[in-house]
Amino acid sequence: MQTSSSRRPILSVFLLRGPGWVVYLSLLAVFGILVPWQKGLEFLDPVILIAYACLGGVFAGPAAVQLFDEIPKAVREALGRVAAAVVFGEAMVVVLLAVGLLTVRLLHRGIFPFDTPTMIGGLALGAALSLALAAMAAWVRMAYSASVARSALRAAFVVLLVGFVFRSRWLPDVAWMGAGVGLAVAIVFLALLAKRVRA
Repeated sequence: MQTSSSRRPILSVFLLRGPGWVVYLSLLAVFGILVPWQKGLEFLDPVILIAYACLGGVFAGPAAVQLFDEIPKAVREALGRVAAAVVFGEAMVVVLLAVGLLTVRLLHRGIFPFDTPTMIGGLALGAALSLALAAMAAWVRMAYSASVARSALRAAFVVLLVGFVFRSRWLPDVAWMGAGVGLAVAIVFLALLAKRVRA
């Protein structure tokens, strides 16, 4: 059973203090209001919505590094920290998407062409990426250091960004397959993490 002291690190990722609030409010203003306002109905393009759904990893990965500042005492605790990082990242995505869609809806009262099945696939892809990035960051943090974990995340973000720039139009067609690949990668890193915690 987890003690209150072991829960504190997990809950810390949800507590924004100091300049953290400014950063997150700025992100909300830019990606939740400004971008949808400028794009208008183009914001509802499946490629843009899936890209938004995949932003969770940008939050989940660094959160995982932060949550593993203290070494977990058990595999269950380590998995709980990874899960907390993923929940945090996906919560940010849901807020950004909800505010973005609301912004577009308020500006365009007429037709609202929203592709629900594609959005579900995009959310699945985003959640799998968040889990993979959080698990990778946690394992690298445990095996090496926080700075190496952050560098690994930056490299992963660059690879994903390059893929988006050159193949973004494929996203609606490959979302479910990408979710499967992301889940497989996550399972590998979670297994490595569990092995590291037991060592």
